[in-house]
Amino acid sequence: MRKLPRSLRLYVAASTLYAALIFFAVQFIYTIELAQSGIFIARRDTGDLLSSIQLVSFIVWLGVSLIAAVVMHRLASALAGAKSAEADAKTSEEQKDHELGSIFGLSSALAGPLDLEQIGGFFVAAVRGSLPLDMTIVLIVYDDVLEAFRTVAADGPRAQDLKGRSYSAVTLPAIVRVRVIDHRQSLVISDTSTNKALWTKVSEEMPAVSGARSFAALPLVSRERLVGALLLLGERAGDLTPDKAQMPVIMGQYVAGSIHSALSVKEAEARAERETLVNRIAQRARGSLNPDEILHATVDELAKVLGVTRAVVATGDSEAKLDVIYEWATEGVPPVGLGPQDLPVSRLAARLGRTVFVTDVREDHRFSEPKTASTLAKLGVIAIAATPVRIGGRFAASLGFVHTDRAREWTADDARLIESVAQELRGAIAAAEAFEQQREAVVELERLNRAKSDFVSIVSHEFRTPLTGIQGFSEMMQSEDLTLEEMREYAGDINKDAHRLNRMITEMLDLDKMESGRMELHREPVDLNAIVSEAADRMRPNAPRHPISLRLDPLVGEVSGDRDKLTQVMANLLSNAVKYSPDGGEIVVSTRVEGNAAHVVVRDHGMGIPKGALETIFERYGRVESLATRHIQGTGLGLPIVRQIVQLHGGAVWVESAVGEGSVFHVTLPRGGAATRAEAAAAAS
Repeated sequence: MRKLPRSLRLYVAASTLYAALIFFAVQFIYTIELAQSGIFIARRDTGDLLSSIQLVSFIVWLGVSLIAAVVMHRLASALAGAKSAEADAKTSEEQKDHELGSIFGLSSALAGPLDLEQIGGFFVAAVRGSLPLDMTIVLIVYDDVLEAFRTVAADGPRAQDLKGRSYSAVTLPAIVRVRVIDHRQSLVISDTSTNKALWTKVSEEMPAVSGARSFAALPLVSRERLVGALLLLGERAGDLTPDKAQMPVIMGQYVAGSIHSALSVKEAEARAERETLVNRIAQRARGSLNPDEILHATVDELAKVLGVTRAVVATGDSEAKLDVIYEWATEGVPPVGLGPQDLPVSRLAARLGRTVFVTDVREDHRFSEPKTASTLAKLGVIAIAATPVRIGGRFAASLGFVHTDRAREWTADDARLIESVAQELRGAIAAAEAFEQQREAVVELERLNRAKSDFVSIVSHEFRTPLTGIQGFSEMMQSEDLTLEEMREYAGDINKDAHRLNRMITEMLDLDKMESGRMELHREPVDLNAIVSEAADRMRPNAPRHPISLRLDPLVGEVSGDRDKLTQVMANLLSNAVKYSPDGGEIVVSTRVEGNAAHVVVRDHGMGIPKGALETIFERYGRVESLATRHIQGTGLGLPIVRQIVQLHGGAVWVESAVGEGSVFHVTLPRGGAATRAEAAAAAS
């Protein structure tokens, strides 16, 4: 229907022209009719009267026409307004019907079980109807495990640059990350040229959107969970405004629920597969009580499932220093190597206490420092997932799964699988360690029980001998009539046995003090060679069948130590050499300088010590039990006391021996400043 004119001037002009034409036509016809009727105007009438009547009539007629024009203009305007309002109402109603139809169609399309790509296709098609045809629409789904977005649908002139892309949450533009992800609010930029600084930064952080003239990022939230976002890129300023984004926002509420459901279904399916795999790995891990075997079996299985080219297990007291203890690699991949290694990603995961996923270390700003980048390049790392294993709050190990051939977009399934296996691994290792601790406790209890039995046996034997002597001699002195010389002889024997008892009790008490850390050393500069000589001189009268030879290095000089305790060390070693050389033989004691240490060697040619007892003889009540040694007296405390005293001085003691060939005892002690001065003096002389 043609629209009626709305201009008042046109109506006035048309009405005036129409009134003039009608008036003159009527006057012309009226004049002709008068002439034909034979009616003449009086001669005295000069024509002024008639002209005045005609002029007045014309003015009146023109006024009536003008009034009619105004009335007609108002009627026409009212009619046109009514028609326009009706048309606008009809258009608005049609638009609402179209939008409701789109929403209803989208809701119907999303009713069935769909995957994310199908949901994205339906959603983009539905949103397209309410937006310009040249606007780019991108639907990205957010994975809260990987903290990354994945494009599932895109349409428009810029779609090719955005299809098949994944974006880590930390690499998205800062304003999008804060507004959309953190606060879950819509971001609409109607004209990107009005805030050049902001848009320049957004374009640098996300180059695919750099050419847009208007931009919107709309969060998709379902049941308080951020499931994705809708990105809109307009080719003209003003294509996107908060009002124009209302329809996509409304449709986004529908699609968010479907995405949530699809993610839940996918997660449930992946969880079932993951649990099957985890159970299989857990069974293998729990099949052993050896932590190393558990780690190896678990890492091998998981590396094959993930399809990586290398897997590394590293341990350490802290994340600062990691030692590679196990490595798995596919054929042709060079090994990292066992022992201390610089593993930047594993170190970061251990420090953060969570799994770290890296798509490409060459593009990750966390590892852009030149030294770190060079280290990763030498290791051949491109993509990596590293997870720490903590047991009882302490760092136990770090697992690294590496791609040396390509970058990799780690999926949510990968993340959950690694986390699940790591959790099972923690439990298996903790159980293995608990079992090992229990086994060690049982072994220790058995050792203590044997030590108790040995103690009772040794004490009952060693204490009974002097007590029997003391009791026998005292009874004889009491009941028999003895001479003075006999009394003195028996009193000497009693005194000797009493000293022996006192020595044994003192040794036990001293060993307890040393092992509990309550023994105090009275350090002073002492001449080590002099202590060795004095101990040998005291032993010679009691060992006539054992000549003692000394080969002392004068450069040994002085050491900082407790004179009495070091004298006790030499006395115990010499006494041990004499007791276990029942057939006699030379005993050689030598000293020498070895770097910053003084080395004392005591060699005998006695019965020797079996290889299996070379360590046990330094334990409390540790003795070599055999037919040849059962008549040799001793409490089994001499050598443990020697080790404790030497260790308190910061030294070490060990033995070399072969059965039937004798034994060689070694003692090393740190040398102090006094020794250095003695060495310098000897060199000067």
